[in-house]
Amino acid sequence: MLDRLHQVFAIEELRKRILYTLGILLVFRIGSHIPVPGVDLTNIQAAFRDAFGAGLFQFINMFTGGALSRFSLFGLGVIPYINASIILSLLIPVFPKLKELQQQGREGRRKLTQYTRWGTVGLAFLQAYGMSFLAVRTGLAQPSAGFFLTSIISLTAGTIFLMWLGERITENGIGNGISVLIMSGIIARFPSQLYQVGLDVVGGKVAPLWAVGLLLLFVVVIAGTVVVQQGQRKIPIQYAKRTVGRRVYGGHTAHLPIRVNQGGVIPIIFASAILTLPSSLGAWVPALSGLKTYFATGSGLYLILYVILIFFFTYFYSSLVFDPNDLAKNLREAGGFIPGVRPGGPTAQYLTDVTGRLLLVGALFLAAIAVLPFLFQRVSGIDAFSLGGTSLLILVGVGIDTIMQIEAHLVMRQYESLVKGAAFLGRRS
Repeated sequence: MLDRLHQVFAIEELRKRILYTLGILLVFRIGSHIPVPGVDLTNIQAAFRDAFGAGLFQFINMFTGGALSRFSLFGLGVIPYINASIILSLLIPVFPKLKELQQQGREGRRKLTQYTRWGTVGLAFLQAYGMSFLAVRTGLAQPSAGFFLTSIISLTAGTIFLMWLGERITENGIGNGISVLIMSGIIARFPSQLYQVGLDVVGGKVAPLWAVGLLLLFVVVIAGTVVVQQGQRKIPIQYAKRTVGRRVYGGHTAHLPIRVNQGGVIPIIFASAILTLPSSLGAWVPALSGLKTYFATGSGLYLILYVILIFFFTYFYSSLVFDPNDLAKNLREAGGFIPGVRPGGPTAQYLTDVTGRLLLVGALFLAAIAVLPFLFQRVSGIDAFSLGGTSLLILVGVGIDTIMQIEAHLVMRQYESLVKGAAFLGRRS
């Protein structure tokens, strides 16, 4: 382990990228503790627990590392950027013009990125207005035009600044910038939660055996998440030989990888966001206060609907991003076929059947990851530590992606050393 870390920091470029990423994360955590001007911080915890803490805001607070509960400059986090990206990804299969941009390579992706940025600004403005209105409604700020203007500009600018920081990490640091910011926000809450669990154990509220069980559950769930996230079905593809002039093309064998969990964390995010709406409405509208009881986080009805929505969004998202008919058509045009399966319609049907079985396994896995922490908390009585499926999937996914990028830099460095060695021996490329 120490030798591996020494290899990582021995490479100057990789060391600079890691330190650059850590520096930006430090800026992110500092900004998360700077409150928006005009907010009464003495009553913010009570207001957050009574109104803001219900449903949707607790969900957003998880992604921002507690910045929303402090009504800080980064209170919205990168949630508007995530929403804009998801909305755009859902619109691409619907609108042919957006799909053409996606297929145009680098220039098309640049335009789609620009659309995402403008969508982020619009969503951030709307969410900032909603947050400012709720702050006034709960008595955290004075209902003045100056506060609304200051609060909306601060929250919107904070989101745009985080979006820019994320892009800088992607370009000059390690990992996907937006994902790294989300992961750091989730990890930032772990120390305080573990400390509270320790206090509950010392105070006799929780048995020490359950604290050990929490750590074991954490390890088991992370290990299972890694296995399923990396799991894929490799379908063999055979390409027919083609003779063009005096050259022979094709004739080789490849594999078509289909992931077990194609949707990643998106089905859980969608399901969680939808289920937070009833309890949020119950907190904001007195006539609907009964919804807070029926849709309370971890209740029986909540868990049943949670599983149903996870299954629905797993299949729905896969239908948007994976088209067996289009893939079968491209294979046929490229001269490829699946051994034992006829090209065209039979190939599309075969891919549909394989995808359906994999999606069933992926949906069962996501449902288990999402429900198991709630069941453990109910049995053990540990409610201070949030071991949600969404946060775990994000942590594992981002961690794997970051490690793979570090490994890629190490391999590239070794390859460059081999090339320099060959030049030193008098070889020329």
